[in-house]
Amino acid sequence: MLLLKPAPEIVPYGLRAMKMIATADGTFSDAERQLLATAQRVYGTDIDIETLEPIDPEELARVLPDEAHRRQIVRGMVVLSLIDGEASEKEAAIVSRFAHALHIHSRDIDALKKLAHHSFIRARFDIARRFFAVDKLGEYAKEKGVGWLARTLTAMAGLREDTALASRYRALEHAPAGSLGRSYFDFIRKNEFSFPGEKGSPAEFISLHDLTHVLSGYGTDPEGELDVLAFHAGCRKEEKDPFSFLMFGIAEFHLGLAMSPVASGSKGKLDPARMFAALERGSRCTIDPTEGWDPWPVMNEPLEALRERYGISPPA
Repeated sequence: MLLLKPAPEIVPYGLRAMKMIATADGTFSDAERQLLATAQRVYGTDIDIETLEPIDPEELARVLPDEAHRRQIVRGMVVLSLIDGEASEKEAAIVSRFAHALHIHSRDIDALKKLAHHSFIRARFDIARRFFAVDKLGEYAKEKGVGWLARTLTAMAGLREDTALASRYRALEHAPAGSLGRSYFDFIRKNEFSFPGEKGSPAEFISLHDLTHVLSGYGTDPEGELDVLAFHAGCRKEEKDPFSFLMFGIAEFHLGLAMSPVASGSKGKLDPARMFAALERGSRCTIDPTEGWDPWPVMNEPLEALRERYGISPPA
């Protein structure tokens, strides 16, 4: 995900727009203030938010001439609209006005509008169908065939183990200590998850998400899941819809929408500073663990050596 640091003279214009969204409902919540304060720390500014006046969308468009900066601020507007735990119609309308003036067409705004209108089932569908697992299911089915799909579905349903697949993953118990493979094995066992192929296990490609937990060092509590999803977004190329990871995480772990079969949803878990840190950390990673990376050739290599090779810095 492309992360841009705008010129200092541009930042006040963006903050004026963001403040309009934050105060659209007549209040300026602590969560909204925290997000704007975090953004200022990232951008290296120290502007008194209270002094900022509203801005016309067309004026913002004049000072943000390129699409990349425009897309970034619209994404920020979407997050800001949701940071207090719910979206309002007033917030969604203002975000839509700015996006229109900036010529940014985004499915995130469609989802935001549905959330604002409490169309939660439709919003969940919009967000879930963009998640990487949907594309991976089609990709794996095309590559591995109908037999793979049948074995995967029966294992997921708890009807039958795919013994060959499960045995391959369970054998990682014997990978060298400190290796990626052994660390992954320990991660799965510690968290009482299932290995791919075992009864009740998710599809094999979900192991790429679990391996990202191992590579990044993030936990599996709601805060840790938000961290790793932000890390995923940072790793992902723009053409692969990186913001979908953040939308999925915010929906499930901040708005309380159950987006996956194994989670019931949590509320109020998004920390702006942690989100920015994980995004930035992921953006420096030289691979995308969920796209074009095969972990098997490096399963026996030391985890710390792989982190260094992939540009994964220690957590802040």
